[in-house]
Amino acid sequence: MNHIVLPVCFVLFWVTFAMRAEKREQKNSYSAAEARDIDSISSALRKIRYCATYDLRTIKWRRSFLSAVFITSVLFALVWQRMPSSSELLTHVLVITAIVSAVWSNFSDMTSSDVAACVDANIDQIKSRLSKEHRFILPSW
Repeated sequence: MNHIVLPVCFVLFWVTFAMRAEKREQKNSYSAAEARDIDSISSALRKIRYCATYDLRTIKWRRSFLSAVFITSVLFALVWQRMPSSSELLTHVLVITAIVSAVWSNFSDMTSSDVAACVDANIDQIKSRLSKEHRFILPSW
């Protein structure tokens, strides 16, 4: 049982780090993008882009790691009904983290990049139309 203490401490350290970092970053993740009456058109468009590109900015390895720890715990507790050895614990957590992270990053890049490109194109179109039709009230972009 002593041989598992170090890997468990290692995993618990990173779980604690990942959870605290996620909580800190998620706490106010969209508050900076909330609409306010004092917002200029330019700042409102920046906030729209900020929200639309949020998934591209997330730290996927942390969420993947937390998912891997949960999946490993469920596998050993419910499916195999035993405690993992230190090598099993580390191997499962690292392999599952790598797989989940790769799949999520690939999916995010494929979908969120397209969304960001569409948002950018629409923002550019709005800026262009506003510049042509309302030049007298708009600052330079």
